[in-house]
Amino acid sequence: MTTRPLARAALAAGLALALAGSAAAQNRPSEEELFGTPPAKEGAPPSEIPPPPKESTEGATPRPSESELFGNQASPASPGAPPRAEVPREKEDPLKVGGQIYLRAATFAQQDQAPRNWALRVPDLLDTFLDVRPNDRVRGFVLGRLFYDPTILPPVAGAPPPSLATFLVPQSVSGQGAANPSAVLDQLWINFDVERRAFVTVGRQHTKWGVGRFWNPTDYLHPVRRDPLAVFDVRTGTSMVKVHVPWEAKGWNLYGVAVVEDVAGDPPRKPDGTQDGVNRLGRIGAGGRAEVVLGGAEIGADALLQDGHRPRFGVDVSGGIWDVDLYGEAALRTTVDTPRWREVPGVTDVLLRYQRADPVGWLPQVVLGATYSVKYSDEDSVTFGAEYFYDRSGYDSPRIYPGLLAISSLSPFPPQAVLVPPAVTQNFYSGQPNPFTSFYLGRHYGGAYVSLPKPGRWNDTNFTLTVLGNLSDQSFVARLDHNVLLLTYLRLETYVASHFGTREGEFRLGFTIPAGNVGGVPFQGFTTEPAVFEAGVALRVSL
Repeated sequence: MTTRPLARAALAAGLALALAGSAAAQNRPSEEELFGTPPAKEGAPPSEIPPPPKESTEGATPRPSESELFGNQASPASPGAPPRAEVPREKEDPLKVGGQIYLRAATFAQQDQAPRNWALRVPDLLDTFLDVRPNDRVRGFVLGRLFYDPTILPPVAGAPPPSLATFLVPQSVSGQGAANPSAVLDQLWINFDVERRAFVTVGRQHTKWGVGRFWNPTDYLHPVRRDPLAVFDVRTGTSMVKVHVPWEAKGWNLYGVAVVEDVAGDPPRKPDGTQDGVNRLGRIGAGGRAEVVLGGAEIGADALLQDGHRPRFGVDVSGGIWDVDLYGEAALRTTVDTPRWREVPGVTDVLLRYQRADPVGWLPQVVLGATYSVKYSDEDSVTFGAEYFYDRSGYDSPRIYPGLLAISSLSPFPPQAVLVPPAVTQNFYSGQPNPFTSFYLGRHYGGAYVSLPKPGRWNDTNFTLTVLGNLSDQSFVARLDHNVLLLTYLRLETYVASHFGTREGEFRLGFTIPAGNVGGVPFQGFTTEPAVFEAGVALRVSL
């Protein structure tokens, strides 16, 4: 169902800006967050904005966080750039060039598999950025990313679909597309202010809504779900115009956005069957967020509308009781971005065995969490946290998982693929997001972690132990992350993880697909053993 684009977009933006919400940070999860260091505060008045980042003597500088990248410095818009001699140069060196080299390797073991046959991925990244700040009111930023994995074989014409072992690899290390190497534009934006009252960011950028640590269903401005176990978030930004109006006296913030990409990553279909891109005014998405502080609670509310998708709303709250920090968020909507499927009994053809079965009606997604920190010395502390996630649209049984993987493996092939029935083409090849989206498959999830930053004399070392579980299918993954600073600028990261619980569950994923046929061609069937272990190592250095 579509909405009337301009009227409803304007109404949504007006409603969202009239709502209240907290002054909580809008940062996407950073390395400091994952290892226990409090994130920087966003929305500070210009007098509190930190100076441009300097070369660190404590180690590799992490990827710039949103609060750093979107610091509220900018300048009133002007009709075209003036001659160079007329541009005020308040800084002798306004341009900073930097980035990072991030070399990683990860291995994945299945049950009863010899070590020599363990899967291997080496997903290396190169980030480079240009950051120009000619004065304290104008900023421009661009960040490009190069991805290369020497273990990925080049595509071969007529090759079979990817092995199901591919889907056991976390998305953070599984690559960013068929091209290898591949380059993506992560960010490209200009930031300025209007009379120092409204702060505008235009271009491809990162903006996070919601307060969840592991699950973040109200993160509507990123159509791709974040991998909660990933140390480094590989998702790219979204093209939009963001306007931030702070009310400093009360600590409140109002945000308005106009999005020029499909907010679901799945453009709707036109009557002729082609996808309707955001290439006309009626397809621009509009939304807003309001944040207020009421007593000791920080409250946020947001809304987002786009023609071709049903409206989506979100609320979040965070506060404390004694020494315990509590938080929660809820996504309120009537559709899902990731398609849902059901199995048709008695059908042997893989292409006909599964049918789209997207749920209808209100489909709330709710996150509840708590954290508690304890000091065990004058300078050291340990943090405990727990989080629960409920997804009304999630599956309550793992029986459908093999079908979702089969659909995922077929999706890269074009609609004209041989033997694909026309009735199936509309479902399989409509540009839908991957139906097997880890951490958002089940109906009930739970997670807990212990963070130990810089323990004792190990001031360059951090540990984090995390356990996440799909409570609907009773499968779990436990992971220990460690990182240490070496040689002043080089950071070494390692992790080990164990998978346990139900064999057919999401985090073990062992199953048997019986013999049958695919598009009329006989299919012998096969069995895949469950995942039991994984480990990884990475080197990171800033440029």
